[in-house]
Amino acid sequence: MNEKTPSPRAAAPVPGAAQPPRAQPKAAAPAAAGAGKPHPGVPLASWRPGQPLRLETEHYVVRSMQHADVCPDYLTWTRDEEIMTGVNSAPSSMTIADIHKYIDRFNNKTSFHFGVFLKETGRLIGFYSCYWDRRHNLASTNVVIGDKAWWGKGAVLETRNAIIDFMFDKLKVGKIWGNPMARNVPSVFNYRAQGFRCEGVLKRHRINPAGERVDQFMFGLLPEDWAAHKAKRAAAKPAKKTGA
Repeated sequence: MNEKTPSPRAAAPVPGAAQPPRAQPKAAAPAAAGAGKPHPGVPLASWRPGQPLRLETEHYVVRSMQHADVCPDYLTWTRDEEIMTGVNSAPSSMTIADIHKYIDRFNNKTSFHFGVFLKETGRLIGFYSCYWDRRHNLASTNVVIGDKAWWGKGAVLETRNAIIDFMFDKLKVGKIWGNPMARNVPSVFNYRAQGFRCEGVLKRHRINPAGERVDQFMFGLLPEDWAAHKAKRAAAKPAKKTGA
């Protein structure tokens, strides 16, 4: 289950903000490429921009990807035709070194590369590439669930809920948007299921790996729409039974 995500070779680095003259708490440094255990990530309540972030849901841990997280599975996903077709790309010729360089492009301030890990085992099953345009206060969340055993099991809905909360509550973004290919049915379903509104259809806007022109949807989510969606979801939950 995949959504449009920028190619690691094409994504541009996002410069960090200039440091103020007074001393600031130092952000946790990433592990050296391929060395040691990854930083567990800083819980949201204690997180400061520049630090690796950790979000938790019922079944998953969503945290900033680090060099020690790079694994053969990640590389395999970029070379899988079925997975890459979902993000409107041809299979990649990336190397492990290329993935390390890609991770370095995210600063945990205005750009985030989150790994999706199973809470029970710690296994990496996918990733997000998220960007915050501070000029217009817009954010986007692009996701690939690379482990096909977890396709169709609600991993995107559960994990993106946490990321959306982070963006609206912590970053205070004014809008979150996404632009999946119209043929990417699972992605379109997920956007609609999380309260995103379809704001337009760009007809024959992209060329797919087969050389065909395809439509692209534009989805948007405002803070008030997200609040209404959460309230509706909470109201639909069955009440917990209490003992006699």
